[in-house]
Amino acid sequence: MNFAPDDDRVMAPWGIVTPDFWADPTREPAAAVHAALAAPTAPAAEAVAQPEPEPEPEKEAAAPLPPPETYRERIEKVVAAFADPADRAGLAEAGVEAERLDEEITAQYGPAHTHTVNVRELRGWLAHLSGESGVAVRWYLHTTGLQMAAWGPGHELTQASAQRAAHIWMGITDPAEALEVGSELMAMLVTVTGHDSKASRKIRAGMRKLQGGEG
Repeated sequence: MNFAPDDDRVMAPWGIVTPDFWADPTREPAAAVHAALAAPTAPAAEAVAQPEPEPEPEKEAAAPLPPPETYRERIEKVVAAFADPADRAGLAEAGVEAERLDEEITAQYGPAHTHTVNVRELRGWLAHLSGESGVAVRWYLHTTGLQMAAWGPGHELTQASAQRAAHIWMGITDPAEALEVGSELMAMLVTVTGHDSKASRKIRAGMRKLQGGEG
């Protein structure tokens, strides 16, 4: 495709893809969900009247956890590879290490934990820097689904994953692959960013161009 991305923003988070992930809405939420608080014990019998219950406090805004200390040094080395995209050997080495981290962190924390989602975002960005745009978009379709299950569609982490997917899609050079991945991407963007969002309109126009219609 002959579209130029608006920018090349480095991903904010510190970090196996299935192309049909978005088609499966039943995903286990991330582990960082707040537990409900137990109701306070009723006052003693001598009280004349029960006080009006206080309104339930609003839940804190969900926030990603920092990298686990056990893996911090290895994660930093992977992230360091972002600084020199021309170093193909360095990117390949970082990709191998990111895959190992994914396996270990998934085994320790589970497939939907924030740590797992973040390391998979690292893998998506590495695919993008390595020129594997279609693979990278699928990673971000995957992580957007996990972010949505954990935080909801409006959360900044969900929105960020969705925007990265749209941004990277513009770099897919194979029209057939762009159309295939674009169909999944459009379904996700409509759900997360809205039918008339800038990202949705941009990808829709790109799809029409590829299909030979009006842009």
